[in-house]
Amino acid sequence: MRIFKNYSPRMIAKHVKVFFKGQFSISGRGSFSFDHGMVVLPKDHDKVREDMVREINSKIAQLI
Repeated sequence: MRIFKNYSPRMIAKHVKVFFKGQFSISGRGSFSFDHGMVVLPKDHDKVREDMVREINSKIAQLI
């Protein structure tokens, strides 16, 4: 599990693309999991987390 101190979508996207499956945490924002190279929306999500997941997944798609 990697802990990111700042919310940096591009850096997180690179991490998710390299490891393909696992978990990461963003300080002050919560923890997330990813599977098959895409971030999965947590069950207890809100609008902010949904927007973060959408932004990170779009950055992953741009890296491919």
